[in-house]
Amino acid sequence: MAIAKMNKLTLISFHEQKDQLLESIQELQNLEVVDLHATDLGDLEVSTNDVEKLQTTIKNCETQIDQIESALTFLQSFLPKTSLIKKLRTNKQSYSLEELAAEVEQFSTTDLVHELLNMQLELEKNEELRLELENEHAFFTNWTKLNFRVQDVQNTKYITGRVGTVPQHIQNQYINLLKEADNLYVEELYQTKDEHGIFISYVRSEEDLIQQLLNECHFDDLTSKFVNNSKDSLAKINEELTKLQKDNQQITNKLETMKTEEWQLMIADEYYRAMLEREKSKLFVVDEKHLFVMEGWLEEAEVDSVKNALNALFKPMDYALLIDDVKEEDYDRVPIVLKNNGFIAPFESVTKMYGLPKYTEMDPTPFIAPFYFVFFGMMVADMGYGLILWLATFLALKLFNFDPSMRKNLRFFHILSYPTIIWGLIYGSFLGFELPFVLLSTSDDVITILILSVVFGLIHILVALGLTTYLKLKDNDTLGAISDGLGWIGILVGLIVLLLGSLILNNEFVSQFGIIIAILGTVGILGAAIASSKNKGLGLGLGLYNLYGITGYIGDIVSYSRLMALGVSGGSIALAFNMIIDFMPPIARLSIGVLLFIALHAVNIGLSLLSAYVHGARLIFVEFFGKFYEGGGKAFEPLKASEKYIHLKNNNKQYRDGGI
Repeated sequence: MAIAKMNKLTLISFHEQKDQLLESIQELQNLEVVDLHATDLGDLEVSTNDVEKLQTTIKNCETQIDQIESALTFLQSFLPKTSLIKKLRTNKQSYSLEELAAEVEQFSTTDLVHELLNMQLELEKNEELRLELENEHAFFTNWTKLNFRVQDVQNTKYITGRVGTVPQHIQNQYINLLKEADNLYVEELYQTKDEHGIFISYVRSEEDLIQQLLNECHFDDLTSKFVNNSKDSLAKINEELTKLQKDNQQITNKLETMKTEEWQLMIADEYYRAMLEREKSKLFVVDEKHLFVMEGWLEEAEVDSVKNALNALFKPMDYALLIDDVKEEDYDRVPIVLKNNGFIAPFESVTKMYGLPKYTEMDPTPFIAPFYFVFFGMMVADMGYGLILWLATFLALKLFNFDPSMRKNLRFFHILSYPTIIWGLIYGSFLGFELPFVLLSTSDDVITILILSVVFGLIHILVALGLTTYLKLKDNDTLGAISDGLGWIGILVGLIVLLLGSLILNNEFVSQFGIIIAILGTVGILGAAIASSKNKGLGLGLGLYNLYGITGYIGDIVSYSRLMALGVSGGSIALAFNMIIDFMPPIARLSIGVLLFIALHAVNIGLSLLSAYVHGARLIFVEFFGKFYEGGGKAFEPLKASEKYIHLKNNNKQYRDGGI
């Protein structure tokens, strides 16, 4: 249970073997390729032309992936939807990279993508045209009373006509002004709240006078739109809409049968994503005239798998492989892999939230797990909620195929269901109802629960100080171990013994013994500060200032009262919900009361779990990690495939989800 021991791998081989070698490494998914251009080897000259070609290849890959994703998203919008449960219960197919490439070669990805994107473009154009036609249809629908061609009137020798609108105005001023004109015939064809649609005719010789009147009435001339009469225009529009609908239906019908093409796009996406990662890794490789040099990190336990893969592909004379231990100058660069057993591993997510340890630090996860286990259960503390959490996570893990990270998270909450059940039994709480047996009552034993919370907090802090002491001694910093660890352990333990002797045991000897321990701790802190400083007066001042940190420890201890507060409040809220339902009449209680019971407790369990998750992490990060843990390690990022739609064969990933 620690940080995995890492090795540095240096590989030298011929250019023509680079692609095959990277495929083999990607299939193993256990090697992180290092950017050699950021190291001393990066001073070797690299052809600018080769880099530009590689960047062009990467850009083309990214473009291809974007197009595949667009085509796939478009196609899936027309295919029957697969239920989430069915998706989760379906096992992903397994491929090697060679099999994946062979599958993709069976069809033209480019042609398929272009076909789908052209269909999408055609549907989009048809949609734009449909909107235009519907707007025209709405326009001509208003003019159905215009049952003749306006051009027929305009073509007469002495009379002409126009079609248009005038806006609504106070007391129909504009339309009335036109109707009252002696030299103008006006026929009103429709009226809305905004305008009047009219046909006008007049003698050609009075064109100028009529135009002046029309301008005064804000006449909007629409004559040019009426090549045919309204009914003919509507018939033509309906015909075009029908044709458009048939065209769209043909495209839609074809798309709805392209289930095979959906799978082809999925594996093409996997193929090009894997290719993209390999091409990007080539940017990290240093190329000479005939050879290339690649460097990477891998776990010591995985070295043999890489050697075996290389031996299976190449002759010993075709490559050179160097394996080195991690050197001191590489400590800040080496990636971190945490190795823990099935119970501890799910708690790695808490460590990663704060930050991975550096290579020279210890993995704090084994020390996190038992405390987080207890704290979470104490803050939720309901047997019913624990059983619901246990059942939900158990079924999810057994029935569905989640990716490794999701399985790890589910395993994490499955483990946390056990302390929730245990503390629910201790508090005698089951969905807010009181069990027949109660060890600690959240209503009568609040002070006892508070004291218990503080005791857990003291133990938590003492363990953190113990780890500080261990790490300082490991680094041969004896004075630091005393001032930052042992001294404070002495003060806190001494105060605890003093309180026990004075308030509980009523024993003067025990009280005096506690005072002695606390004084020894104080002297240790002052002595270490003086000894570590050249200026003894300054050292004494620093020691006294360090002792002022006791106020911080008091704040830390008080912070653990949240263990009591959240546990009691969650149970009280659940009890209040039950009381609300109890106040209902019997009929309502058995109908809407059941639904209300489920809804209210669903909200409460969600809030309780979220609060316990957040506040448990807070106690770890601030009160625990603040004493000894620095973090800042770099996550291990091996060359791998996305595995979004498939599983990759022959890989050496260790999920460490622990099962059930």
